[in-house]
Amino acid sequence: MKKIRLLTVLLLFVTVSATAQNMSTVIKTEALKMARALAALDIETYVSFTYPTLVSDNSSKEKLKQGIDSVEKYKKQFGIKVKSIVVGNPTKVVTHKKIMQCTLPQTMTVEVMMGTVETETTLIGLSQDGRKWYFVDALLYKQKDSKDKLPELSPDLVIPPMKQPVMKPADSKN
Repeated sequence: MKKIRLLTVLLLFVTVSATAQNMSTVIKTEALKMARALAALDIETYVSFTYPTLVSDNSSKEKLKQGIDSVEKYKKQFGIKVKSIVVGNPTKVVTHKKIMQCTLPQTMTVEVMMGTVETETTLIGLSQDGRKWYFVDALLYKQKDSKDKLPELSPDLVIPPMKQPVMKPADSKN
């Protein structure tokens, strides 16, 4: 009888552990898809990972499109190229007011004429069902017009302070 109880507890532990690992894999996979869309300036795909209330009206969609158009313009004008976007592992998922939430570190390296710029930001992952995840840069939660359109964050969600971008000058070839 003790063996059966021990086996049941062990099986339950393994199942819970596997579910948590699977959730982390889903979150990171979705975040990487969004990062690839951002790097490729694939607006349609990128918007599909944006929290719905941020792009629910035409005005918001137009602002996003204008932002992407500006990025495209500066990209051509100043020779800007996204070298890499690295998404780290998500933190533990917490549920607050029926919304699953976590954070993920993101590092973007951009090549410019003068060298490279590396930025480290925090993405907030939001989901209602654990299968479809949306991502919001933590800086948006500091902007009043965006914050009003986003769900309340759990007090248990830790958002690290943003780091300053790091500029690495291009090697001079004389």
